Amino acid sequence: MLVNSLITDFVKSQISEEAIICMRIGMKISPLTVLRAGIPNYIIQLLRALADADQHNEYILYTNRPIPFELNLPDRFRTVTVSFPSSQLQAWYQIGLPMQMKKDGIQLFHDPVYPLPFILPVPGVITVHDLSNYTNPGVHSFRSVLSGRLFPAHLRKARQIITDSFFTASELERLFPRQAHKITVVHLGVSDVFQPITDPAVLESIRNMYDLPSRFLLFLGTLEPRKNITRLLEAFALSSSGIPHSLVITGGLGWKYDKLLKLIASHPDKERIHLTGYVKEAHLPALLSAAEFLAYPSILEGFGLPILEAMACGTPVITSEVSSMPEIAGDAAFLVDPYSIDSISNGINLLCTNGELREKLSRQGLKRAGLFSWRKTALKTLAVYEKAVN
Repeated sequence: MLVNSLITDFVKSQISEEAIICMRIGMKISPLTVLRAGIPNYIIQLLRALADADQHNEYILYTNRPIPFELNLPDRFRTVTVSFPSSQLQAWYQIGLPMQMKKDGIQLFHDPVYPLPFILPVPGVITVHDLSNYTNPGVHSFRSVLSGRLFPAHLRKARQIITDSFFTASELERLFPRQAHKITVVHLGVSDVFQPITDPAVLESIRNMYDLPSRFLLFLGTLEPRKNITRLLEAFALSSSGIPHSLVITGGLGWKYDKLLKLIASHPDKERIHLTGYVKEAHLPALLSAAEFLAYPSILEGFGLPILEAMACGTPVITSEVSSMPEIAGDAAFLVDPYSIDSISNGINLLCTNGELREKLSRQGLKRAGLFSWRKTALKTLAVYEKAVN
């Protein structure tokens, strides 16, 4: 099977620290105009790591609107705004961008979300984070589902395909076997800012900043159906009478969040449920360190970055036994059935009451997080670029 071969190559391969060849690479960064979490976070971290690992190639970063914050990248990373014939919808991407790429002398184009312009003048690389808008349309918005219907065409057009996990690679191989030879697994990394915070003053400051209780379990992620927050709330209701902890839910609003907010408002322990909204990356290490553990029972993830971020802070993790999450967590997390409220509740009870287990998972998590870095991500991405141009 392709995936077994990919795993073997992943374990055995030695990644060169040298940049591949000198060329001009285009990359779409328009998701940065919307949010800083999820895919935008991947783009930011990849760009930072490429700036550190690749001293030779030039990067032209394409967007349809100004980025609302400083990227702070070297001069060889240049941002170009494309608004012809319109910055709305996909007109800029399908018509204006190919024209701009020719003008800029681009030799390779990478879309870190996965669509490609249908008229593409250079080899294209796409990153497929997951296939959920194609395989599980019920947990996505209509616009995302519509995009998923074009997924097979984008796969055919791509010269190379990057996936975040072997799980996603296996799904691609199963559904699109003719594209299997293009796939390379490139795990994401964890930023150096995620480290254990033990200073009592810093931890007290983060509690005061977000009005947090002394003991709490934390969910971190966008508020949307596939994150399984509804079952997490039901599991917390089952567990709450026997534990002193509160539930803190951190993340920006996704879609279909109205039902979730109504469920919180009518929850029997609503006084012990705290919504922080989106939290800046600079505050996350302290927030994660203050939490007793991370509860992340998502239904489907292409990678599950909050798992690693929590582990890097020494925070124990409960996560799902499905999708990519066991691959990322290894033996350093407590796995539950995300479809079973009882399973999630049992996990919550166990980690709330068993300090030895929390300490064990904390130690194992720190070791596990150390296996992942954005520099490795950048170097393996550069190797994919080399495959694409050759």
